[in-house]
Amino acid sequence: MIDQIKRSIKKVLPPRIVARISANRWWKFLWKACEHNGLHEVSRKLIANNGVVVRWGPFAGLKLPPRAVLASGNCAALVGTYEMEIHPWLEQLAPGQYERLLDIGAAEGYYAIGMALRTRSRVDAFDTASIARRLCRATARVNGVSHLVRVHSFCSRQTLLELAGLRCFILSDCEGYEASLFSADVIGALSRSDLIIELHDGLAPAGTTRQLLRERFGTTHRVQVVQFRPRDLTSFPDPVLAAMLGADAIRVISEEGRLPDQEWLVATALHEGSSSGSVAA
Repeated sequence: MIDQIKRSIKKVLPPRIVARISANRWWKFLWKACEHNGLHEVSRKLIANNGVVVRWGPFAGLKLPPRAVLASGNCAALVGTYEMEIHPWLEQLAPGQYERLLDIGAAEGYYAIGMALRTRSRVDAFDTASIARRLCRATARVNGVSHLVRVHSFCSRQTLLELAGLRCFILSDCEGYEASLFSADVIGALSRSDLIIELHDGLAPAGTTRQLLRERFGTTHRVQVVQFRPRDLTSFPDPVLAAMLGADAIRVISEEGRLPDQEWLVATALHEGSSSGSVAA
């Protein structure tokens, strides 16, 4: 009954309001979860021994403020193993490749600031949680790219429709809103853009969002689905750091607090227009 009431309320509230409420609740839940599963303890140990500079991966050298790591529990980003499955595409980002870059669901700014550092281009970072926007701005300042990173709240379909004709790179992790955000008309407007979308089915059967977006992108993009790979000690890039942290800490870092069936949809534009390159792995 309570779930039915919640769904009814969501239907009448504007998406912007629903997203803001959901995001702020998510960050409160995330803090409690990090305390419960040991991510905060591991994060503090990692910062004490490793510092705040990302050690490995496509954004090696990026600085993450300690409060950003603790708030998000994203110590996997600090060691550079976070979402390793999409690293091949991120490692190909280069200056002058795209007219705009967007990070939808930017959180503490790991991706937004990382993309700004790699490309030296404008990045628009969106997050409906106020704490996430504060952390993202702080991460931009620490890395000296505040002039490149513009932090916003809600990314609507209209926001994306206004990019029509531009060559963009879009990274999306909007916790289930992707099925509504990437409508057929939006995808048509983004026909020259490349995207990586983290998939979430919510209460729908597994694979629902994957199938829906695969069909929508099918005529304008080459579509690949990338699956989360189980981690072990051999996945960890720094054996010395791994030995120092210990097997239990490495397990906590590697699991990233996610479900084992996590997937990403990678959509590469079939026709780039006049731009110089495409992210294809």
